[in-house]
Amino acid sequence: MDGVLVDSEPFICKAAIMMFEELGIQVLPEDFQPFVGMGENRYIGGVAELHKINVNIEFVKARTYKIYEKIVSGRLSPLPGAHEFMAKCRNRGFRLALATSADRIKMEVNL
Repeated sequence: MDGVLVDSEPFICKAAIMMFEELGIQVLPEDFQPFVGMGENRYIGGVAELHKINVNIEFVKARTYKIYEKIVSGRLSPLPGAHEFMAKCRNRGFRLALATSADRIKMEVNL
């Protein structure tokens, strides 16, 4: 899904930075780079480990997703060609499926 249908990484990065700020911790966008594409447990958890922060991953993910949902509203767009590609597949009778390492809530927000 991410990087194929939409580019949500800048938004989830911003949401995670905002979540860490709520905890009083300053993190940088580049802190997340090694964890891109690994799912939010590793994306957020990896940055927490990097800064030697002990977090409840389910809590911080839930908070990050709440922030994410607010900041992407009306701003997340499909990548160029995504709609056309899916339409061509449907017109040819192909069955479509979605694969993502993201949690269901992020998938639903993105869709």
